[in-house]
Amino acid sequence: MVLIFLKNLAIDKALCYLICIMIELLIMYVVREREKTLYAIRKEIIEIFGVYTVPSIGTIHPALKRLVSIGALSLKERMSDGGKKSSYYSLTKSGLDTFKKMFFSTTRDNPSLFYTNVQSRIGTMSMLNNEEKEKFIQDVLKKIELFNFEIENKLNDEFIELDYYQTQMMKRSLNELKSLGDFVKSLKV
Repeated sequence: MVLIFLKNLAIDKALCYLICIMIELLIMYVVREREKTLYAIRKEIIEIFGVYTVPSIGTIHPALKRLVSIGALSLKERMSDGGKKSSYYSLTKSGLDTFKKMFFSTTRDNPSLFYTNVQSRIGTMSMLNNEEKEKFIQDVLKKIELFNFEIENKLNDEFIELDYYQTQMMKRSLNELKSLGDFVKSLKV
């Protein structure tokens, strides 16, 4: 029982890491040009990236606090005409460096986490210079090649007994990886 719990905890940590990085990248992206409130940040993330993520205020707020604490974002508090305090967040000069470090941080080896990771990074790629965009594209294509190799090896390994459904899922994964690879290759730098 403890072993299962620890195994699930490791999966949860990997997922939490991915979500934190993804949300922080999206936050820095939406405040890159002008300051915004928490609610404006959430609204813009949903407008632009809502196809694959709809973060709650409870997810965004801790990420904002962390980004402010490491100096990637600045925080200005103002009183509105109605007397209510509003917090405005903006990207600092060092925030772009933080963005790039996070952008190029290690991608996860789990293919299902890899897809989400790649989506959030492609959606924020405009903050990179052309050389960095090309590096990212090449890194993703190498990872796709590795996943393809691993799946094909499993499909062709005579000592692994896959049933019909497992085989079909692996073939589907190969098709998805090919589609993602074709898409990434088509991206303009």
